[in-house]
Amino acid sequence: MIDYDVIIIGGGIAGSITARDSANGGLKTLLVEREKTPREKACSGIQFPYFERIIGEKIPRERLCNVELNKVKMYYPDGKSFGAGFQMINFMRKPFDDWLNQIAIRDGAEFRDQCIFTGFETKGEAIEVTLSNKGITETLTTNYLIDASGLNPAVRKLMRPEDFASISKGATINYYIDGVGDLDRNTLYQFWNLDWNDAMFAWAYMKTLDDGKDYWVVGTGCNTGRVLDRQKLLYDFFKKEFNFNGEIVKREGYSHSIDLSSDEKVWLGMDNILMVGDAAGLIDASRGVGMDAAALSGRLVAQALVKGGSVMKEYSRLMKPLALQTMRNQSREIGVHKNNEDMQKYLEKSMMSQGLDMMVQATLNKFRPLHKMVMLPP
Repeated sequence: MIDYDVIIIGGGIAGSITARDSANGGLKTLLVEREKTPREKACSGIQFPYFERIIGEKIPRERLCNVELNKVKMYYPDGKSFGAGFQMINFMRKPFDDWLNQIAIRDGAEFRDQCIFTGFETKGEAIEVTLSNKGITETLTTNYLIDASGLNPAVRKLMRPEDFASISKGATINYYIDGVGDLDRNTLYQFWNLDWNDAMFAWAYMKTLDDGKDYWVVGTGCNTGRVLDRQKLLYDFFKKEFNFNGEIVKREGYSHSIDLSSDEKVWLGMDNILMVGDAAGLIDASRGVGMDAAALSGRLVAQALVKGGSVMKEYSRLMKPLALQTMRNQSREIGVHKNNEDMQKYLEKSMMSQGLDMMVQATLNKFRPLHKMVMLPP
């Protein structure tokens, strides 16, 4: 006897969207999250307005940060800067993901937090999934198992251990700071410098914490070296450049062991076990975001599940444009540049054309079907 049509591991963006749409389509759906919710998650929490079309819901104002981000300012390696108007959605993952969990429940999915996936076994066309729910072990059967458990994906690690290293392949850190300086509250600051971040740009902007107050976030990441060393260089520059003085009230970060530079980074699964979001390798360092791709993969896998038949084949078909964009963008990541001088030339040469392309793609996305949407920046 099958307990659930679909079991989804991971209660973040990809998992919650998959659960909502699967339940909406009449499938008996279980969504599990290993942490007690609402839970925190280290993440930029910044998206473009098209994100609401991707997720299929208007985000409630109370789930957003107090500060609206409507400008971006980029600092090149030589210290020159470039700014432009740029509307963004600004949120913290704790209240945002909690809302996504609630809309999944609203539409008929069962949700369990503090529920840890410990393994699976295929039995013919069914899958036996073992869970530890608040200390109680249970084995449930399902037709489809979805891994939505992020950059340290629980199911994918069992299926493809060769995709993961025994050491960290990348890390990110954020400082939340109560302070003041010569800064604009409504601006996302990007710092393009390989000494501070060799994975993407480093960043600074305002976020709202649980106390309802607004704080500056200064953060970076890297694929090589120690992230704390790079963060120190960045924060020293930040304090000097913006005459900034403040107290660090919170630190957060994460590391992962998946090789994001691998040609086999993107993997959508096999048979009736499917990957979504970061678990599918859809994080895109060249764009600096992955939440839109996570949400879109959740929408598309649910479409394939509800349609039935050859689900893996249909999911692969729907995901082809997004998978190709993600793989193509690997050659555009800043780590491919030999040094800051090389990256400076690239930025000066390409930034204007990329800006125009983004405007065009943002307009076209309003009319494209979901599976043909181009993730931004393109």
